[in-house]
Amino acid sequence: MKPAHSLLLISVFRAICAIPAPGQALPAERDASDVRFVSSFVAAGEPVPSECREEAHTFALSLVRYPRPESWHWVLVCDEAGWRRFLRLSGRSEGAAIYASTDLGGRTTYIRGAKLLYPYDLHADPDEIVAHELAHIRLQSESESRVSDLVREWQGRAKLALR
Repeated sequence: MKPAHSLLLISVFRAICAIPAPGQALPAERDASDVRFVSSFVAAGEPVPSECREEAHTFALSLVRYPRPESWHWVLVCDEAGWRRFLRLSGRSEGAAIYASTDLGGRTTYIRGAKLLYPYDLHADPDEIVAHELAHIRLQSESESRVSDLVREWQGRAKLALR
């Protein structure tokens, strides 16, 4: 992919972040959210790997299903080596079963991209990973029980809407 295509992909994700969920009003100002890609195997400025683009597509499909914050930073860590490095730098065990992490103060969420394509276990449904982090943001809370309750409420509404 050419650098211009990479910029186009990022622009598309900015536009996706600005699309309101059902029942949400259009924001008065343009959303300043952004999505960045991190890959251990690609130098800065090089094309985004195809697997990372697939992860980004899956992420975007989930993101538009739920209420989203304005002016939020999303970091899609595209490979497991990068995710282990993120865990290590954030003071966590490299083997921790963490699929995403939200820094409420820094208005940034880090997503383990590989889990969006290859869940490997029942706790890593891509839609639930994204909804879970969005619930942390919406509630401005680190409470896992409150977040789980909100995710169940959102998913229940989505199922009712499909009927």
